[in-house]
Amino acid sequence: MRQLANLRLWAALGALAIATLLLVLATCDDCFGRGGSQAAAATEVEKNIETTAVIVGFSSSENWRLQDGKTIGEASASLDDGRIILVASDTPGENTCPDPSIRRSCIFLANLFGDSVMWFAMTEANGEKPDRVLEIAGLVDMLDSGSRGVLANGWVVPLANGVKKSCGEESGTLRDFINTYGSDKSMSKLNLITDQVDEVVCTG
Repeated sequence: MRQLANLRLWAALGALAIATLLLVLATCDDCFGRGGSQAAAATEVEKNIETTAVIVGFSSSENWRLQDGKTIGEASASLDDGRIILVASDTPGENTCPDPSIRRSCIFLANLFGDSVMWFAMTEANGEKPDRVLEIAGLVDMLDSGSRGVLANGWVVPLANGVKKSCGEESGTLRDFINTYGSDKSMSKLNLITDQVDEVVCTG
């Protein structure tokens, strides 16, 4: 009888432990950190610029905007190379373009996966040739043996072979230029025809 009672006690305790575990799993939002990893991945979209073009037409749903770094509503941008890019709701992005609907006043830059926009930026056209060259932030680093560059604002841009270094003095290699002038004493010029940075300019 004593052995049978002990077995019943252990069985009851085991059932209670299993019930407690199931209750914890049912009420826990992120017991194993999986949700946190997914949230971090969602906010760490690489700002890798794969396509650039002048915006020649822009339309959007009512009250389209960026909020907390993501789009509210949908939009489409017609580019000067003939493409029409659809930007879905909840797409990460940046917008410093005053009015993208004004033809050829702004530039569209994006990280694409097929036809899907993973991240985008719209910025106002600038410089002496606004439909050919976009003046952007200075380089702070290089990736992939110098085929891509990291800008001070976090954008990752393709680098042309033999990037021109425009400065009043000899600056050596591109790495030397970055180390000497960095982000606060230089700017980069993005060629909108080749989609590559082909020139860096010291500004201080």
